[in-house]
Amino acid sequence: MKVTATKSKENKMILDIEVPSDRVKKKFDEIYEKIGQDIKIPGFRPGKAPRNVLEQKHSKLAREEVMKSLISETYQESVKSEGLDVIDIPEIAEVKLESDVLTYKATVEIKPEIKIKQYKGLKLKKNEIKVEPSEIEETLKQLKQTRPDVDDERLAKGLGYRTKEELVDCLNKQLYLKKENEERARLERELINQLMSLSSFVAPASLVAKRLHELKHQAEHQMADYGLAEDNVKKRLEEFEPKFKAEAEEQVKVFLILEEIGKLEKMQADDQLVNRVIEFLFAEAEWA
Repeated sequence: MKVTATKSKENKMILDIEVPSDRVKKKFDEIYEKIGQDIKIPGFRPGKAPRNVLEQKHSKLAREEVMKSLISETYQESVKSEGLDVIDIPEIAEVKLESDVLTYKATVEIKPEIKIKQYKGLKLKKNEIKVEPSEIEETLKQLKQTRPDVDDERLAKGLGYRTKEELVDCLNKQLYLKKENEERARLERELINQLMSLSSFVAPASLVAKRLHELKHQAEHQMADYGLAEDNVKKRLEEFEPKFKAEAEEQVKVFLILEEIGKLEKMQADDQLVNRVIEFLFAEAEWA
C-alpha cells in the first residue's frame, strides 16, 4: 500500500492512498465468497455457485463492498502508519477502482502540535481571604428584609439557630467559603491566562464547532427555563453567537493545553485529567 500525506491547511492533512492489485483481488475473493454464502442463487446450494455466475449477477454489489471494506481498513492503517492524531471522521473523495487498483483521498482533521515553553514555576499570588463585620451586617440586613420587625435574636431562632452568635458564626463560615471559591476561580483564571500566553496554535474547527453547539444548547435550555418565548430565545442566541464562539475556541485551547501537559507528565487520561493537571500546576507554581 502506498500512502502520501500532505498538509493542506490548519490542522488538516490529505492522505493519497493507493491499494495494490493483489490486495484488491484478495478482497474480491473474500466478498464473492461471502455473497455466495449469504445470497440465494437459483439452482445452486449456498456457497456452491461458480464465481462467474456470482460476477454476472452481483458484480456491482461486490465492487461496492470491496471499496467500502478496503477504504475502512486502509484508512485506519494509513492513519496509524503516519502517526496522525485524528479528531474527526475523514472526508473521502476521488475514489477510483481501475485495473484492480484502488485509489482515493482522505482529508482528515488532526490535533495541532502544541508546544508549551514552560509550564512549571508559573507565578501566582493568593489574596488573603477575610470576612469583614460590615459584610455580616449586610447579610443580616438582607435576611431581616424578608421578616419585618424582627430583631437579631428572633431572626436567629426563626432560622433554626439557638442564638444570634450561632447565626453570625454560620454566616461567617458561609461568606468565607464563598470568598474562598471565588479566589480559587480567580487563581485558575490567572493560571489559564498564563498558559494561553505560553503556547500559540489554531484550535481544531470540529472541536470548536462541537463545543459551540454545546454552549448554545445549554443557553437555549436556560433561557427556556426562565420563560423566554421561542422567538426571543432564537434572537438572543444569534446575538450571543460571537461570544459563544470565542468562549468555545478558548475552552478547546485550554483543554488541549492541559491535555498535553498531562501527557508530558505521564498522567492517566480520564475524566479527572484536567483537575489533576490544574492541581499539579498549582503545586509547581511560584507563590508570592
